[in-house]
Amino acid sequence: MSIARGTILHRHGDILHGLVGSEEVLMMCSITGRYYGVSNAAGRRIWELIEEPMSIAEICSRLCQEFEVDAQDCEAAVLKFANDMVDNGIIHAE
Repeated sequence: MSIARGTILHRHGDILHGLVGSEEVLMMCSITGRYYGVSNAAGRRIWELIEEPMSIAEICSRLCQEFEVDAQDCEAAVLKFANDMVDNGIIHAE
């Protein structure tokens, strides 16, 4: 699937997660036992935002309001993050 601005992201139901320290989110797939970590504020915020399904465009809009980031740079980073998370089975994209 090609991920774009209108793509809706949501968490995979078999992922256990928790905050480690002040910024890192550690995730584990309860089926495969694989671990995945997100160690930056923006990644942690994306994870928080997609507790409920949300589009790439909505995520970027929220991040641009909360962080000092250019809209194009934000979208590129969110798309990269989303592709990586989908490839690792952490989130679903629709």
